[in-house]
Amino acid sequence: MKTYATMILGCKVNDYEAHSFKEAMDKEYLEVSFKEKADIYVIFTCCVTNTAESKTRKFIRQARRANPDAYIVAVGCYAQTGSDNKVFEEVDLIVGSKHKKDLKTLIDKHIKDNLVEDLNDVSFEDMYIDHYKGKTRAFLKIQDGCNQFCSYCIIPYARGKERSMRLEDALMEARRLANSSKEIVLTGIHTGRYFDGRHDLSDLLKELLKIDGLFNIRLSSIEVTEISEEIIEMLAKKGKLAPHLHIPLQSGSDKILKLMDRPYTLKDFKELVFKIREKVEGISISTDLIVGFPNETEKDFKDTLDFLKELKFSFIHVFPYALKKGTKAASFKDQVSEDVKKQRVKMVMELDRMVAQPYYDSFIGKAVEVLVERSHDGYSFGHSREYVEVKIKGHYTNNQIVRVKISKCTGRLLYGEVYETE
Repeated sequence: MKTYATMILGCKVNDYEAHSFKEAMDKEYLEVSFKEKADIYVIFTCCVTNTAESKTRKFIRQARRANPDAYIVAVGCYAQTGSDNKVFEEVDLIVGSKHKKDLKTLIDKHIKDNLVEDLNDVSFEDMYIDHYKGKTRAFLKIQDGCNQFCSYCIIPYARGKERSMRLEDALMEARRLANSSKEIVLTGIHTGRYFDGRHDLSDLLKELLKIDGLFNIRLSSIEVTEISEEIIEMLAKKGKLAPHLHIPLQSGSDKILKLMDRPYTLKDFKELVFKIREKVEGISISTDLIVGFPNETEKDFKDTLDFLKELKFSFIHVFPYALKKGTKAASFKDQVSEDVKKQRVKMVMELDRMVAQPYYDSFIGKAVEVLVERSHDGYSFGHSREYVEVKIKGHYTNNQIVRVKISKCTGRLLYGEVYETE
């Protein structure tokens, strides 16, 4: 039996697409570790950061060294935007943001080509998954592409225009995934813009909430402009929709937000976050932040730190600005030095640890529901519905739902004992 290996870089959408591909491959090929010699290597690439692009190049070279005769495939965003890079000369097949559904067929035929095409005319590719092997949490890709064109972002060029899975197809796959996973994470490049021509995200959520067997339905990320009253109401009901929203902020300076072409002001953002917290008790709200954007002065950065102190996110994913050729911001003057970017990342991370801690401490003495993900050395681990990691005394089965009384908090890890199981 021929062997294949995969390397998945980047976002949850890449993870979903890779798992769909692997499910098809496993019927005829044997999967091995990427570190082993394989007949076929498939790299699901990412271009969001320069680090992700560098990793793609590293793994292409690693695959070629491991087996000079291997069939190497590069798929996805960096393949779409950077296929002219010299490192792709080592690749046999390049597939951008079209033809992912046909990937196994192309491999079976040993096609050697560069299938990077114009994305002006592209439809949603249904890439179904029956189950996430060994996973308690399953991703469901309901949307692809982006029409927003933030000035720093290459993704609209890498993924193309917005398109969405039909509601009926999304429900069909969710029911299938619910047979093996208690939690489904709705994901997309711009998940909150889900619209299949008739139904929006609120419509889809209402139908997903009716599916038996699901413990949690989680949104991977959603823009502040896309959180409707209906979604807030669903969260407030404390049903299957997980009380956690990841809302990208990107900057705490109105000047920088405008340069980024972000479609909101700090006032808009703050008002909605406070409104959600007022209506949904205990909700976790996390964010993304870019520091060192062109023209970001010390004052702009201080304004950002002050805003973060006021908003008190449960966690912050902070990234240094990465110049992307082909984006509007790449031509901006007053680029910030790499040393300053690193220092600002460090300062945000320090602030994050300090400001978020009271949220985690607030769980002490409370009861939470936890989906068990793994067990070892007499303890089980999982995440609460708020997406906080919990360490539980005792051995419990993966995918089991347990109710836990929290007794202690160390950093961002909660400790507790089970008082009820399902």
